[in-house]
Amino acid sequence: MAIKKSNFIHMKMKKIIALLCVIMLFSSCATQMVTRSPAEVKMMTTKQFESDQDIVFKSVISLLQSESYIVDRADKETGLINASKRIENKNANMQRALWGSSKDANTSKAMFYVEEVNETVTEVKITLYEGAESSRSGYWGQVNKDTKEQMIYEPQVYQAWFQSLQAEIERRKALGR
Repeated sequence: MAIKKSNFIHMKMKKIIALLCVIMLFSSCATQMVTRSPAEVKMMTTKQFESDQDIVFKSVISLLQSESYIVDRADKETGLINASKRIENKNANMQRALWGSSKDANTSKAMFYVEEVNETVTEVKITLYEGAESSRSGYWGQVNKDTKEQMIYEPQVYQAWFQSLQAEIERRKALGR
């Protein structure tokens, strides 16, 4: 009787451990949603600069180009600047051939809104997105592509952009442009 009871307890323990492993696996794979209030997002993504709109607008474009972004759209009248960057995975085809799937590229998008507050102050709003493009082999040689993209919510990322923008504004002011 003691052996049967010990086997029963042993089997129950195995089931509990297996269940805990499954729970840990799914909880570690779950997407963590970052939620911030609109006020928090505005504080993180908005900064005012003591400079006229013309210098700030040109500085944003210069900064984007120095960060290897392609400026897709720049409209000085509305103050909107859209840029993107794509870093290709040169081994994607080989990875797809070997494992059936690959991460094809990392992508980034940057949207700037440059607005004149007055003649000496300009406000800049930045929205940054990061993403990835992947593909997997389907039936009959078909390649299925998947694109994922999400807004960046780390304040330090925006602070770094604003610091670089401030440096570029100061550089342009020193050059008299």
